[in-house]
Amino acid sequence: MFVTNHVLSGFAIGQLLSRHPVAAFAVGVASHLALDAIPHWGCDRKTPDGYRQFLHAARIDGLVGLSVAALGATFAGRDMRTATVAAMAGAVLFDVDKPAEHFLGIRLFPRFVNKLHGRIQKESPDGFGRELAWGFTFVGLDATAAVLRRSAGKSRRSLPFSGGDWRR
Repeated sequence: MFVTNHVLSGFAIGQLLSRHPVAAFAVGVASHLALDAIPHWGCDRKTPDGYRQFLHAARIDGLVGLSVAALGATFAGRDMRTATVAAMAGAVLFDVDKPAEHFLGIRLFPRFVNKLHGRIQKESPDGFGRELAWGFTFVGLDATAAVLRRSAGKSRRSLPFSGGDWRR
């Protein structure tokens, strides 16, 4: 699954678990494994052409994913930011190994973690359409979660004794 899709799912998780950052991180990690088990795009990185194709996609996806994470952290609002960033971090955790190995030559996880992550993957060269569909689905979920959280916050602030400053 593209890292951008993991970030997008993490944003929704952070919005839903906005008062529970540790739980948001854990659910983000679990979401990563669940999403990787869904058929999605991938290529054979063991061949030279496959590895070049992977790097090309990873560069674009990595930049988009970082941008989406920054926007998500900014848009989340102060009261939800910690849980949202924690959920997004948990959702991408298992994919941090790829840039760490590529750029720094460091293997972040023990072999059994990489083996488990590899076994869960349901990648195929024809899965690009599914990746895009999941991305748009997550954008819709994120927008819905953000609107619901913001409208719930506004309705609480307008009621006396609801935690907002109702005297202004």
